[in-house]
Parts: sequence; structure tokens; C-alpha cells
Amino acid sequence: MSNLCKQYVENELNCYKKKLYDITNEIHSTEIELKTVDKNLIKLNKEKDWSEDIFHSLISLKQTDNIRLQTLQDSKYELNNKIIILNNQKNDVETKIEELINILRDDDSNVSRETMSDSIHDNVKLIDFIELDRKRISRDIHDSVVQNLTALIHKQEFISQIINTDITRSKLEINNSVVLIKESINELRNIIYELRPMSVDDLGFKNAIMNMVDKFNRESNVITYYSSINFDDELSIDSNLIISILRIINELNSNAIKYSNGTEIIINVTLKDNNVIIEFKDNGKGFDYYNTVYDRNKNSGFGLTMLKERVALLNGNIKYIYDNGSDFFIEIPVW
Repeated sequence: MSNLCKQYVENELNCYKKKLYDITNEIHSTEIELKTVDKNLIKLNKEKDWSEDIFHSLISLKQTDNIRLQTLQDSKYELNNKIIILNNQKNDVETKIEELINILRDDDSNVSRETMSDSIHDNVKLIDFIELDRKRISRDIHDSVVQNLTALIHKQEFISQIINTDITRSKLEINNSVVLIKESINELRNIIYELRPMSVDDLGFKNAIMNMVDKFNRESNVITYYSSINFDDELSIDSNLIISILRIINELNSNAIKYSNGTEIIINVTLKDNNVIIEFKDNGKGFDYYNTVYDRNKNSGFGLTMLKERVALLNGNIKYIYDNGSDFFIEIPVW
């Protein structure tokens, strides 16, 4: 194959990869929208039963509810069809990408099969890691902010129905709406912080870790935190590496809070032989670290998979010991 032909195939491959990326993102967005519609359908059915016990003008209420119900059902049908179409498009694009990769692989005689296989494996691993992170962010937004905003819509609709007949209840619902708005703002701030901890740019590595541990302490009424950070903050460390280390610590903390049932957490961060050493220990029940894998159907092992992939991408390693609780030792080379 001539260089010109090869360049054409590579350009086509890049175009299809971008198309796959766009389709995948659209599928994720549509799935989130579908989940919201399902939640609204369930909530509407519950509200219909509850409203009929309170209001006397049942005919008018039923007509309004039936219109909303039909609208939601139509939306669900359209979204399901859209997901089917997008998945078919995704399969077609993936097939085309595979064909183009095979053309390039067959032509490139200077690259051994073993090297090519390792490269593809690394790329797939990176893509899987990015997709897992995107799903986590989507899930966090859907389970917190989107649900709160959906509840706000229903509250406003309910307030508009009763404001002329029950002022006291209306004021109560307005106060509840304010609480939901504040919760949504806090959730968004937490998500933004996880995406890009602003303290890294403002405080430096050492103070950013101390700030994170202080945040853990403020947010927990059950767990007591002890920390030790031993290195010179004047050391120049890439900001992306710092953010990755903070996310590793945050992931360890989230898993400990959810699953360990412990009451104490110790976080030690040191620098040794140009490596950042993280020790994270809790006094919880521990678990089978080496045999825990991500199960999509059970929605379990997600956080631990993210942790392993993140450390692997940084060329680091993890050692786990059970010693009256979980004890993680993570070593990451400094760039």
C-alpha cells in the first residue's frame, strides 16, 4: 500500500473513531434521559393515588394526570427506539473500525504481531477506563442533581395546584424546594471538585492532600481520620499526576465509607526514591481484594476497578494486606 493510500485509511479510521465516540456519548445521554422518564412515570402514578385522596375535583385531576402520563409513555417509547437505532449504528461503526484496523495491520510488516497486540490491548484498556469514569460521573449526576431537579418540577406543579386552597402547605413545599436546590448546588460542587480539585492550583500538592483530608473529616460523623504527609512541597510534580493521586485517595475513601463499616482511617503520603507512596488503612471488616472484579449486572466492584486502572495507567502498583482492616500500599513514580 502506498503512503497516500495508507494516509487515507488512517484518516478514515480517525473519522470513524470520532463517530463512535459521539454515538457512545449520545447513547449514555439517552439512557440517562430514559431513566429519568421511568422515575417520573413511577412518581406520577404514586402522586395520582395520593392526590385523589385530597382533592374533590377528581375528573379534572385525572385528565391532567392522564395527559402527563401519556406524554411520558410516548417519550419512553421514543427513547427506547432511539437507543436501538444508536446501538445498531454503533455496531456498524465498530465493524468498520475493525476492518480498517485489519487493513493497516496487514500492511504494516515492520511491526510484529506481538507489539501490535500489546498496543491494541493498551488502547482498549485506556478506552475502558475512560468509559468507566464517564459512567461514574453520569451516574453521580443522575442519582443526585437530576433526581433533585425532577422532584423540584413535581413540587412546583403540586404547589400551583394547591396554592389557592392551602397556603400553609404551599409555603411548606416552597421551603422544601429551597432545601432541594441547596442540595443540588452542593452535589454539583462535589462533582466539579472530583473532576478538577481547585486546591491543586491554589495550594500545591501537600496542602491539597491536607485540604482533602479536612474535607473528609467535615463530611463524616462516623469516621475519624488521621493523616501524615511527609515530603517537601517545593518538589515539582506534574499537576495531572497530583490530581490522579488525589482521585486515588478519594476512591479509597469512598470504598471504605461504603463497605468497610470502620470507624478510623489512616492516610500516610510520603516520597521515597522519586516515588509517591500512599498508605491507606481502615479498621473495617476487609474484603477479598485480589478476587474482586467489576460486575456490570450487579453494579459491584466499580470503584475498585477504577482504582486499579488508574494506578496501572500511572505505571504504579498496589499491595493489599488485611490486618485488622484493609491496608493499601500504593507506589507511583513521579514524572
